[in-house]
Amino acid sequence: MKFISIVLGLLVIISWLFVLREYQHGHEKTEKGKLVIIIACILTFIMTFINILD
Repeated sequence: MKFISIVLGLLVIISWLFVLREYQHGHEKTEKGKLVIIIACILTFIMTFINILD
């Protein structure tokens, strides 16, 4: 379970870095930008849920 948490944590960090990149380029209103934000939020909620259960 710890391995999954570590991998998921890295994915969350990477996904939020992609969100920051989309905002820097001004693409937050595009479909790609919205999809990146949704994926980052979903991964964050999954990581939080797994850590609560652990």
